[in-house]
Amino acid sequence: MKKRLLNCRNISKKYGSVAAISGLNLSINSGEILSILGPSGCGKTTLLRLIAGLDSPDEGDITLNNRILVDQQNWVPPHQRGIGMVFQEFALFPHKTVQENIEFGLSALNPEDRASRVKSFLDLTRINDLKQRFPNELSGGQQQRVALARTLATQPDLLLMDEPFSNLDASLRVLVREEVRTILRNSDTATIFVTHDREEAFSISDKVAIMLEGTIHQIDPPDKIYFWPNTKDVAILSGGCDFIKGKIENEFALTSIGRIPLRVVGEFADGTEVEIAIRPNDLAMTPNPSGTSRVIRKEFRGDDTLFWVESPSGEIICCKHKIHTTLFAGLRVDLSPEQFVKFNVFPK
Repeated sequence: MKKRLLNCRNISKKYGSVAAISGLNLSINSGEILSILGPSGCGKTTLLRLIAGLDSPDEGDITLNNRILVDQQNWVPPHQRGIGMVFQEFALFPHKTVQENIEFGLSALNPEDRASRVKSFLDLTRINDLKQRFPNELSGGQQQRVALARTLATQPDLLLMDEPFSNLDASLRVLVREEVRTILRNSDTATIFVTHDREEAFSISDKVAIMLEGTIHQIDPPDKIYFWPNTKDVAILSGGCDFIKGKIENEFALTSIGRIPLRVVGEFADGTEVEIAIRPNDLAMTPNPSGTSRVIRKEFRGDDTLFWVESPSGEIICCKHKIHTTLFAGLRVDLSPEQFVKFNVFPK
């Protein structure tokens, strides 16, 4: 069982009258990759700054390896915390080669140990053949790996990554995040990864923390965040949901499109009015001239097509379909739950 590495307890931070962080609790185990997923302005970067020591909380305490980094009486400066950070801009020294960038921060080692350390991280990040190049001679993905190698070479107890892929092209982003995940796994370095991109958070992480308005709403493995969101806000952030109204009856929700099977049975009494979360893959569309729903918009995406469908009660639901030639705006359809799909419901 992995041991607890970082513990943030009851952290609060204000800037003037604005509360950036409010009573936040967060922990990460050794070797774990944790993504903090949330919209811009929710406090993600502020939290990283507090952990790194670039700013101080107004309340609460932070410990790393059972050592107090900050509380009401103590504050450990950033360079003594054993924490590494990879920035959005990579922050490489333009006048230094790849090898020299990685050597930076290793001056306390003797020349033999320093050379050995640098080589091991050149190999780990697969940039050994680039070691004599300068940053302006590298692609964005290569610069990302150099920045990661430079930080990991100092052997931090904890790595912080703030939107590390935001400056990369979309096609390169997928490749680089897979490389980064492999490097982090091989180095066994505990990492907190901040992003507003749901796909990045789910693909790279052992756990995802959903952050909204300065606090953590749920921390769980990615699949549990997706299939078992504990609030409506978490459902929206984790899966791009639409919501339709319904009423609980005999372990189903009665809605304008029919009976909807519940993921959790017995959570609400019969007659309770609820909102049902609908994701694009959840419903089947069947063309029917007398159908009760109507396609109002269509968007071709290549491998599949998105359709926006108006329900009998006027609610707009986004549905995904593999067929795009036979379905069109204005078409009447029936909507029904896909086989084996269960639905999350939330109080109205």
